[in-house]
Amino acid sequence: MSTKKVTNPNAKGGSGFLWAILAVILIAAVVIGYIVISGQGKKTEHLADRETVAVDFASNLGDNAVTLKSANAAADAPAVDLYEDFSCSYCAQLAKNTDEQMKEALDEGKLVVNVRTLNFLDRGNPDGHSTRAAAAILAIVNSGDTELYWNYRAALLEDQEEIFNKWSNDDFADAAVALGANDDVAKAIRNGDYHDEAVSVTTANADKLNSETGQVSSPRVLQNGKDVDVADISQWINAVVK
Repeated sequence: MSTKKVTNPNAKGGSGFLWAILAVILIAAVVIGYIVISGQGKKTEHLADRETVAVDFASNLGDNAVTLKSANAAADAPAVDLYEDFSCSYCAQLAKNTDEQMKEALDEGKLVVNVRTLNFLDRGNPDGHSTRAAAAILAIVNSGDTELYWNYRAALLEDQEEIFNKWSNDDFADAAVALGANDDVAKAIRNGDYHDEAVSVTTANADKLNSETGQVSSPRVLQNGKDVDVADISQWINAVVK
C-alpha cells in the first residue's frame, strides 16, 4: 500500500502572512523616520522668518569671553563683563529688557561688553543644554560673523522656554542655518567640534566670577571686578554709560 506525504495546507499561506507583516513593519519604519525628520526641521524653521538685526560692532573671542566692540569705540568707553547662562530664565529676561539698548551703545562706541558664558545650570551634565548652546556659540564666533552671533544668541535666549533641554546638536545646527550660517559652521555645531572648548571656557568663567565675587550666579554684570551697583539689573547700562 502506498502512502502520501501529509503537508500543512496552511504552509504557503503562512509564508505570505509573514511577508505581509514584514512589509507593514517596513512601511511603519519609513513613516516614523519621515515624521522624525520632518519634526526635526519644524523645531527651527520658524527662525528663518526672524527679522535680522544688523550690528555695527565686531566680536572677538579672547580670555574666555566674546568681546563686543565697535571700531570707533571711544578710548574711555566703559567695559563690562556680562555673565549669562543659556539655561537661565533671568538671563533670557535681561536680554529681552536690555539687548536693544546694549546694541545701541555698542554701535555708537559708548560701551564694550565681554560676554562670558556659563554652564553651571547644567549641574555637572557634560551634555547639558547650556554646554551645547555654548559650543554652538563658539562655532559661530569663530566664523567671524558678528551679525550671526548677535542674532543667534538672541534667538537662544528669547526662545529659551521652548527649547530648553529639547534641542540636540542637530537642532542647534539647524537653527544656525535658518539664521544664515554656512555649511562649515553648521557641520561644526552638528559634530560637537567645540564641546570641549565650551566646557573649558564656561569653567574658566565660573572660576573668574567666583574669585571676584565669591559666588557663581547669573545674570551678572561686573565692572572692574565688581557688580554694577543697581537695584534693578535691567538698569545696568544707564549706570555704566554716562
